[in-house]
Amino acid sequence: MSRRLLPALALLVLASARPAEAVEPVASFRYLVTGNGFGFSVFDTSANAIKHFLERPYRFLRANPQNPDGEGIVRRNLAFDTYFGIKAGGSAGWLGGRAPSEVGYVDQSNMIRSSVAFGGVTTETFLVSPFGFSGNSLVMLLKVTNTGASAQPVTAYAIHNFKLGSAPNPDEPGSNGEAIAWDGTVATETGPGGGTMIYAPIGGADVASCADTAFTSVTAGAGLTATPTCNGSDKKQAFQKDLGTIAPGTSKWWGVALVFDADGNGAAVAQAWSTFLAGRTADVLYTDVLAEVEAWRKPPVAGLDATETAIWRQSEIVLRMAQIRESYQDSPRRKNHGMVLASLPPGGWHTGWVRDATYALSAMARSGHVDMAKAGLNFFLDADAGKFPSYVNNADGYRISTVRYFGDGEEEADYSGSPTRNIETDGWGLYMWAARQYVDASSDFAWLTETTKKGDTVYDAIREGVAEPLAKNMETAGMAMADSSIWEVHHGNRQHFLYTTATAARGFCDMATLARRANRMEDVERYRGLAEKAKATIATLFIDSSRVLAGSLERLAQGANYRDGSTVEAITWDLIPANDPVSRATLDAMSFLQTPAGGYKRLEGSQDQYDTDEWILIDLRASAAFRRADKADKADQLLGWVTAQASVNNDLLPELYNTRTSSGQIGAYSGSIPMVGYGAGAYQMTLLDRALAFEHSDCGEFDPGQYPDGGTGPGGGGGEGDPRTGVACACQGGPGSAGNAVMFAIVGLVIVRRRRRRVA
Repeated sequence: MSRRLLPALALLVLASARPAEAVEPVASFRYLVTGNGFGFSVFDTSANAIKHFLERPYRFLRANPQNPDGEGIVRRNLAFDTYFGIKAGGSAGWLGGRAPSEVGYVDQSNMIRSSVAFGGVTTETFLVSPFGFSGNSLVMLLKVTNTGASAQPVTAYAIHNFKLGSAPNPDEPGSNGEAIAWDGTVATETGPGGGTMIYAPIGGADVASCADTAFTSVTAGAGLTATPTCNGSDKKQAFQKDLGTIAPGTSKWWGVALVFDADGNGAAVAQAWSTFLAGRTADVLYTDVLAEVEAWRKPPVAGLDATETAIWRQSEIVLRMAQIRESYQDSPRRKNHGMVLASLPPGGWHTGWVRDATYALSAMARSGHVDMAKAGLNFFLDADAGKFPSYVNNADGYRISTVRYFGDGEEEADYSGSPTRNIETDGWGLYMWAARQYVDASSDFAWLTETTKKGDTVYDAIREGVAEPLAKNMETAGMAMADSSIWEVHHGNRQHFLYTTATAARGFCDMATLARRANRMEDVERYRGLAEKAKATIATLFIDSSRVLAGSLERLAQGANYRDGSTVEAITWDLIPANDPVSRATLDAMSFLQTPAGGYKRLEGSQDQYDTDEWILIDLRASAAFRRADKADKADQLLGWVTAQASVNNDLLPELYNTRTSSGQIGAYSGSIPMVGYGAGAYQMTLLDRALAFEHSDCGEFDPGQYPDGGTGPGGGGGEGDPRTGVACACQGGPGSAGNAVMFAIVGLVIVRRRRRRVA
């Protein structure tokens, strides 16, 4: 049932019933992921083993020619499992399936560590996809430490159960027709599913075996029998290495690199790995991989405590893992270099959503990783969008997808099993917002004159492919035309969403600044005027009688169920001053969205659990809005809740928190995990705002050096009085008013659908 308006007293009780402090943090996510822009591997802590190794880092490889409007061809998960084994102290066995005494990331990097005591020694397994290697890889390193009082002879093992057979179910591909061959240096596995897997021992192997008895032989203490070649079903590669006698208190290392080439170039990828390894031992490789990560990092924003610093650093790595590093090519199409995924696996949203990416790119730019932000912005201009002009007011030549991208860089409109596709224009405004964040943070004004892969300059590509198509989708009253917007309600249920109008106002305002930076002064007033007109509608058409912002005009017309967490962006983007009565009323009305965990669901009026669960994005963006409105206690409560939750979940951030006892513990992680733009990026931006390192919000009024503060990013600060940098977008008044004729009544309005359907 839809929730109706509640009396003021009832609202007060609801707002205070379950504050965030009343719910303890819940350790609820058992997976750890490592990736390097070419692939991902996922470690299941309950199995103490890698259970996923993806052939490509994105969920959908390309469109399905038999169903071009469907979700596309799904990448394969090639791993059943892989782990080390050990023989020490008269005991022998595999480490897979054993409960680790310690597990987590090493120094908030993308290196996973699992520690297991066995036979009088302590084993540490390290698993990482090194950023320094340009290929889909998993490096497995084993450190064995003698914790006893006497010397121990130790033998190490590794087993790799991968599936290169046919793949009727890409998440569980078949094991038929597999072939394995060992040449004395590396083992190679192929199968009818395609591609080549290379298994390369680091430090060599004494025995290589693909015999069916390898697993049981090690368990029985007999070790492996050399079996260099195998053909058939369900074949596995195993290695054995004598580590010698380990003295008390000392350690020895060994490892195996797993490298996959989807195109089947086994010899080339083996040589590429050998070149990267350059003869290094396992312990040296461990040190070097971590050193590369630390050299890449940027200093965290000031004022963080130890827990926040850890989550900041892990978020930094999540953002890095989420960016695709495959090389751009026209044929076959792979125009995905720089694409940012919405989540990492095992989260189902490891796909290139526009909206999620812009939040990630803005965080990258503001935190100092401007090269990553630039690569992500270039991806959008170089990829292939523009497939659905008839759905966006015949805006031919638009350059930003209406929803997301297949892995090859082609626009996807995301039916998700619904009768109509999603068509969203909020991503167009968000792109201009993210582009301005990059230019502000980097001072790379020359980027605007660089040439895209399609032959035009960056500025002209943004103007003609983003700004002008968006201008075509603005109504005469000033608001954006009806679309599917942030919650992806699908085109058949499109509405005039405040969020889309807010992104347009923010984006046009930022486009005015981009025009000034490109010395295209004739465009500054045009885009400033469009921003002013869009902004004027927010505080006039989108408010109720109590001056609360409504999520959409259609829901406002119904008189109920119009409170929407995304409306806080009108405050965080400085479209409405934080001390304005509209801002205060809107923040007070967030009580309609409060969950049993203490944060906020995304909207009211739906009983779908995807809608009623708590949204971390709303918690974080609301925290920033409350802080701007001088409600620091509420801002700290929301941020503290998210921080406490991440601290017991390996510093990773989810899409949702569970709010139903029927689905498990209140506050348990839910949805797609780990989230990138909506998680890691939003968390960093919240901390940047708390440190007064706000983004500029003027509409092209200033040249570089004219701002009255320290600028954006970790080193920036707020000016006197209002702490936001720059000045508010000068968008007062405007021709839009409540008296404009706006056709927004929709009979039988369908309850807002979930933002995205889960992918099985």
